[in-house]
Amino acid sequence: MKSPRFFKRCLPTWTLTLALAAGISFSWTAIGCGPSLSYSVPPDLIKRLPKSSRRSVFQAETVVTIAVDRKSSVNREIENTKREIVRAASKIAKAKKRQDSAGDQAANKIDREIDMLDAQGDYLAAKLDHLAVRYRLALMELVLANAQFELSKVKLVKKHSIAFDEDEADFVDQVKSIQADVDDFRKDVEEDAAELKRDEAVWLAVKKKFFSSIGESAKGWWTE
Repeated sequence: MKSPRFFKRCLPTWTLTLALAAGISFSWTAIGCGPSLSYSVPPDLIKRLPKSSRRSVFQAETVVTIAVDRKSSVNREIENTKREIVRAASKIAKAKKRQDSAGDQAANKIDREIDMLDAQGDYLAAKLDHLAVRYRLALMELVLANAQFELSKVKLVKKHSIAFDEDEADFVDQVKSIQADVDDFRKDVEEDAAELKRDEAVWLAVKKKFFSSIGESAKGWWTE
């Protein structure tokens, strides 16, 4: 199966990801080919349901609302990570300016600081890659939620004997098919999350080494 890391960096540093974070809007919905709905219940049929049953439709829509919230949450993480990348690049730029006027000993310390910040940038770029994968999963889960919602609606339509040519079994199969796709991709996302943990461990090790070399704690607020 294709690796879920869709945005592997082609450059030896994270400058490409920085450019993306700083000014380019990702087309997240274009990441890969996900499932889509083939069967849905026309809105006019829902209007023909008794009022009591229509309330059941609104309750069934809760699963969609939850999926939308989950997608929005991942999107916020993406935006926060992009801002962190820009901040890390700004810190490097400032460190290089300090280095220009520093003595040899101070310049060596700044070199280590820049290496540490660059490691942070590599981790954040990997995190952004992973969030893109999680966003695709969130989109797939939203399609699944909509499929489940459509199944709830068709059951009500059939229960009240409202004329509708589509077979309820097709809606059931639709949910099963999309659920299988989601479950399969979720395994890939979990593997990718484990890879990100390793990337984070590398960054934290570099960070700890830098602060140990200058005799300070690795929990400095300005590196977070």
